[in-house]
Amino acid sequence: MSADLARRTVPGGWVLDDRTRHVLRYATGATLAMGAAMALAWPIAYLAPVLCLSFLGAPKPPPSLREGALFLGILAVALVVGLWAIKYLLGSQLVFFAGFGLILLRVFYAQCSGAPPILILWLLLAILVLPMVAVQSPDIAVLVSRALFVGAAASLIAAWVAYAIFPETRSAPKVAAEDKPLASARERLGQALERMVVVYPLFVLFHLFEWSGALLVLIFVALLSIQPGFAENFKGGIAMILGNTMGGLAAIAGFNALTVVPELSFLLLLCFLGGLLFGSRLTGGSKFAPLFGMAYSTMLLILGSTTTGEGEAGSAAYMRILQIMIAVVYVVTAFGLLRRWRNAGGE
Repeated sequence: MSADLARRTVPGGWVLDDRTRHVLRYATGATLAMGAAMALAWPIAYLAPVLCLSFLGAPKPPPSLREGALFLGILAVALVVGLWAIKYLLGSQLVFFAGFGLILLRVFYAQCSGAPPILILWLLLAILVLPMVAVQSPDIAVLVSRALFVGAAASLIAAWVAYAIFPETRSAPKVAAEDKPLASARERLGQALERMVVVYPLFVLFHLFEWSGALLVLIFVALLSIQPGFAENFKGGIAMILGNTMGGLAAIAGFNALTVVPELSFLLLLCFLGGLLFGSRLTGGSKFAPLFGMAYSTMLLILGSTTTGEGEAGSAAYMRILQIMIAVVYVVTAFGLLRRWRNAGGE
């Protein structure tokens, strides 16, 4: 009976095992999100396919309607409160930076306490992007907050559709629940402070000098900082650089192909083929498997941002790769120095 569940027949008559089903779901969800982003073209829409992968990377049941509604509800409340806070705090830089630091620490503490990673990811995007945009124009900040909510909803819907087309089987390997005992409140606070020490100074610099053109560096620094590998293993960052480089090269190859065939259908085909290629490696069980997930995210980010932007897209693709590399090197170095300082203090 379990063998029958593990190998289901799709409408066309093909028989899919669990791993193939996972790979197809992974590629399909990202492609659907990219299609929605390109067709509707809301601000920063290119983030939707990248963030959709957060729902699809692991072989697990999709978020329920209740979980999805709760996720969007929390995000909406956070965006509204964030816009209100920014409006009243930007008048005093000292109060603003102090308030931002407390909010950032609270988000990192929630992440260390087991909050859903996808929620932490979107909250970080909101609290990092909105203040930078609000300095230029409060109206644009409102527009970006709406775009973040639309992007979250689009990524969630794309994931649901992908799960509907290629559903999980009962015999599929499930991601084990957190069986590690939760760290003490003091340990969680220490972990959150480490992440804050890495991200907070960079945010202050970006805000003071209004480096909005390199905002992707700040975003990637925050997203990479919540990955435990950086905090635990200094050498792990080298592998992350390799993964981003692979994705960047794939994006450049895809962009060059798009200059020959500049059609939306061809872009979606490239996204789907990339999902199949990187997804099969991601689910292969190798110790290097996570690198291929990062590579696919980088490929989608660069292809999406350069095809929706203006100007010379080729140079923009290389700039995106450079920004991602800067973020990776910064996070690896910062956590490495913190780790050495912590170890030296314990001796």
